[in-house]
Amino acid sequence: MRNEQARQDILDAALALAAADLDGLTVDAIAARAGVGKQTIYRWWPSKWAVVLDALVERAATDVSPGTGTPERRLATFLATSFASLETSTGPVLRALMARAQFDAEFAEVFRGRLVEPRRAVLRELLAEGSGRRGADLDALVDMLFGAMWYRLLVGHGALDRAFARRLARLAVASSPPEPMG
Repeated sequence: MRNEQARQDILDAALALAAADLDGLTVDAIAARAGVGKQTIYRWWPSKWAVVLDALVERAATDVSPGTGTPERRLATFLATSFASLETSTGPVLRALMARAQFDAEFAEVFRGRLVEPRRAVLRELLAEGSGRRGADLDALVDMLFGAMWYRLLVGHGALDRAFARRLARLAVASSPPEPMG
């Protein structure tokens, strides 16, 4: 389908340009690289940020999978894959989108809904499988896991690697004991 090809070309162009020079990114540059008119982009997205977010969401959907095995192993795989994606060209783009969300409430709502919440849902499900529980403490564990990721990403005091992913998974599963019977 021609529209789908144009859409994919726009998303590819947006992500490539954002990874190279996010500060200099414009809708004109995205349109030129994708070989479409600027009006085509504005027909589908309200801003360059929305295009980049969609590109990142699509890439993240294919990059992050919980894998197979025990809940702890699946959690570790999900975290390790998430961490590894931050080391690619999308890492700086994700950081920039997170920064943008701090100053643009409308964008923040879309950012949470399209990118953050689906990943939180995967983590909640993995934690629930590991503990047999559902509920508020799982949300706190999800915050702790993503908080550890963002802290290491922003402060840079420790590696975001497979070993750290395994440690976090082990701690998270151990921190969510099964619901008492009865």
